[in-house]
Amino acid sequence: MNKRSNESPCDTCNSIPEGFVDVPKTLESNIDERLAFMREKTTKIGYRFVGRHSAIKVCNWTKETIRGHDTCYKKTFYNIDSNRCIQMTPVMFFCTFNCRFCWRNFNYTLPRSHEDWDDPKTVLDGIIHEQVKFLQGFFGSATVDKEKLAEAMTPRHVAISLSGEPCLYPHLPAFIDEIKSRGMTAFLVTNGTVPAMTEKLLDHQPTNMYLSLYGTTPEMYQRTAVPLIPDFWDRVMTSLAMLGKFDCNTVVRLTLTKGLNFTDPEGYARLVEQSGAKFVEVKSYMAVGGSRKSLQYTDMPLHEEIRAFAEQIAANSSYRIAKEKKISRVVLLERT
Repeated sequence: MNKRSNESPCDTCNSIPEGFVDVPKTLESNIDERLAFMREKTTKIGYRFVGRHSAIKVCNWTKETIRGHDTCYKKTFYNIDSNRCIQMTPVMFFCTFNCRFCWRNFNYTLPRSHEDWDDPKTVLDGIIHEQVKFLQGFFGSATVDKEKLAEAMTPRHVAISLSGEPCLYPHLPAFIDEIKSRGMTAFLVTNGTVPAMTEKLLDHQPTNMYLSLYGTTPEMYQRTAVPLIPDFWDRVMTSLAMLGKFDCNTVVRLTLTKGLNFTDPEGYARLVEQSGAKFVEVKSYMAVGGSRKSLQYTDMPLHEEIRAFAEQIAANSSYRIAKEKKISRVVLLERT
């Protein structure tokens, strides 16, 4: 048995530090000063910045795999090698939501109209450099899997999911094209609030297109996602309806939190059925990072509860349970 298998899911679920960053009230009205403050603080807790607005943070699953331990559930579900995966964002502090369950306590804001955006090649070159630079430190350890570490020096996957809403990055289509042109795979995770970009991506498709769904009604979204834009629901529904037009793997991700959106499986079944997505990930909220400022460990559904919820979605849709990973409290449904 893997010696990590008895650990709490919160111990190895991702790379979030135990602490979180609060922005002083004196900086809340000054975006430039707030962004500079957040950049300084997050650099100290392990984030590595590339250019003006992009960043990586080496995922805990990457480290675990290099140490010869367990792998991310994306390996189980989609055969992504955790040791060769870069967890990144092109929009570190920009988002349309401030989700209560988000592990990044960054007081997200919308991009400014005059935002100066870095070009895709510069971003990709930079994140690869920072990833490899960090992992080179593992060569001094006697407890690593040397083969896995050697492989990690040539990343093969980019998870555009670290922080913020990546569809706010205007060069996202070209960024995805740049990733794929180098023989790498790209997973994009969006909250669906930028449907104009979702539509553009039909001609620039990632390997996996994720849309995170945070509720079955506008009211559920309000209490869960804390939107920064007024027409969030219409935007999300527009993007959701486009998933069936993609040729790549499409995934609706449900991050479920007790007291917020861990309810109405029939409603979720209806929405995912309408989306035409190939897969649905039913996943528990994890009480890590900034989310612990307002939520508790008891707000996390157990894996057995997540599986039961997934079974109810399956009973009311054309999706069936395909795979699961207990330590991550996640179940994969596949359209039949």
